[in-house]
Amino acid sequence: MDLFVIFLTGLTTGGLSCLAMQGGLLASVVANGKEQEHDAIVEKKQLKTEKNKKKYLKKLQDSNFSLQSFDQMDWLPVGMFLGAKLVSHTILGFLLGALGSAITLSLGVRLAFQVFTALFMFATAMNLLDAHPLFRFVAFQPPKFTQKMVRNSSKSKALFAPVVLGFLTIFIPCGVTQAMEVLAINTGNPAYGGLIMFSFVLGTMPLFAIIGVATAKLSEGWYTTFSKVTAYALIAMAVYSVNGVLIVANSPITLQKVAEPVTYFFSSERFASTPSAPMAKVVDGVQHVTIHILNQGYSPQYVKVQAGTPVELTLQSNNTYTCALAFILKEFDINTFLEATDTQTFAFTPMKPGKYTYTCSMGMYTGTLEVT
Repeated sequence: MDLFVIFLTGLTTGGLSCLAMQGGLLASVVANGKEQEHDAIVEKKQLKTEKNKKKYLKKLQDSNFSLQSFDQMDWLPVGMFLGAKLVSHTILGFLLGALGSAITLSLGVRLAFQVFTALFMFATAMNLLDAHPLFRFVAFQPPKFTQKMVRNSSKSKALFAPVVLGFLTIFIPCGVTQAMEVLAINTGNPAYGGLIMFSFVLGTMPLFAIIGVATAKLSEGWYTTFSKVTAYALIAMAVYSVNGVLIVANSPITLQKVAEPVTYFFSSERFASTPSAPMAKVVDGVQHVTIHILNQGYSPQYVKVQAGTPVELTLQSNNTYTCALAFILKEFDINTFLEATDTQTFAFTPMKPGKYTYTCSMGMYTGTLEVT
C-alpha cells in the first residue's frame, strides 16, 4: 500500500478509531498535568489548609486567572504523549517487518491491556473527583534520576507520565492500527514496516493534538469544572472500553444485551411473522455463509446456521479501512485481520445451539451468528 494512502487513512478513519480507543489516555495526560500544575501553584503559595487551597483556586476561577506556564503545559504533555506514541509504533513496525507474526499479541493479552486502560481511566476519574487518596497512584512519579536531569519537578512530571502512556498505546491498538500492523508483517521488510506505522500514526496526530490542546485551553481558570467534566467523561470511556471487551468475549452481560428487551419492544421485528434472517445455503453438505466487511460494519448482521453441519465462512472486504477489518468470532477460534481488499475463508462445525457474537476487536461493530 502507498505510504501516502496510509497517512490519509490515519488522518481520517484511523484518527477517529484510535481516538475512541486511546482518547481516555490523552484526557488523563491533560487532566493529571493540570492537577499537578495547580498543586504546584498551591504549594508555592504555601497554602497549608484545604479550606485555603479551595479558596485560592476559587479565586483563580472567578478571575479566569492564567499563569504564563499554562501555555507550556498546554502543548508539552500532549506533544510528549504523541511523540512517544510515534516512536513506539515506528519501532513496533520495524520489529513486525523483521520478525513477522511471531511477536503479535494474542487476543487475550490485547483484551487484558484494554481492561487495564479502562481501570486506569476510572482511577484517574476518581482521583480528579478526590474520591479516595488511594487513587492518587495514577499520577505517575518520575524516577529520581530523571528529576535530577530535569531540575524543575513539575516539568519532570509533565515529561514522564505522557511518555509512559504514549508508549503504552502499542498495547491497546484500535482495529485500524491492527490492520496497519498486518501490513507491516506482510512486508517482511523492517524499514518499510517501520515506515508504514510511522506514516499511519503521523496521520492520526493532528486530531489528537487538536483535541488535547483544546481540552487544556478550555481548562484555564476553570480547573474545578474541568476536573469534574473530565472525570465523568473518563468514566464513560472506561465503561465503553470494558463493554467492548465484554462484547468481544461474548459475555452474557453487555450494555447492548441489557438494553435488548427495550429495543426489541420498540422494533418492527416484534411484529414480524417470519424469521429476520434466512438459514445458510447448504451445498454438498456444507453451509456457506458470506459476511461483507464494510466501513460501517458487517453485512449481514444476523446469520443462521444449523447445528451439527459444517460451515464455510467467507469474509470479504473491498476498500475498507475501519476497525471492522479486525474480525473476531471467539467461540469458533476465528481471530483475523483482513487487508483493505481481501477474502478469507474459515471452516468450522457448530455443535451447540445458541447466539454467538462476531465483532471487531473494539466491540464497535457487531453481528450475530445463531446456531439452531
